[in-house]
Amino acid sequence: MEIGTLMAMVKRHVRQRQATVRRRGQLRRHITMSTISATGFSKIEDAIFIEQLKKPISNAKICPNNWWHLNFFWELQGISRTSAAQVPALSLNGKISGINHPAVAHFEFMREQVSDGDADKQILPAPALCLAELKRPDNAVAVSRVYQSDTELVHDLASAYHQIMTDLYHAGARRIQLNNGHQSSDKITELSAQVSREAVQNLPADLCVNWHVAQGHYYSA
Repeated sequence: MEIGTLMAMVKRHVRQRQATVRRRGQLRRHITMSTISATGFSKIEDAIFIEQLKKPISNAKICPNNWWHLNFFWELQGISRTSAAQVPALSLNGKISGINHPAVAHFEFMREQVSDGDADKQILPAPALCLAELKRPDNAVAVSRVYQSDTELVHDLASAYHQIMTDLYHAGARRIQLNNGHQSSDKITELSAQVSREAVQNLPADLCVNWHVAQGHYYSA
């Protein structure tokens, strides 16, 4: 299971538990997700994460509202959460960077929970998926305010991914799978190839990076 999918499950589980408690009138002082401290929420996440890891591995099920790729993109610096036609989306509000991306901390935490800490694989949404989101027509104005050309946009996105994959390598990852989806135009396909090539340049020699081309079997693509 992708780490982003698992973290999305954790967050939904937290919200469901809190909703149940609120309905029963057991939650003191009307505490909600917006008033729980970051530390408190993190502890709840960790506990449920461990609970999920202990369950038997089964085939992934299609989950309606599984925006795991967007969960990853929203944590890139320069990208914020928005919506389009009542569907979660992203928008650009600054230069893109992959510094201190939480996916690295999530990976480290997972390794600590696995016996002998021998987990070495991380699955990420491919940079081409992020690029496709940024190239949506409704993002054109925001992108043009930050980047003067597609070349600059592709370079920063590739650099962000390179940073994250390098950080994952230092955290113990030796295999990274980039899940990709179908692109809709020749221009996007050309830029996708460019950002993919640049993202993996000069990574450590013993870090294996492979692509998985999704055929529409997961909802978030």
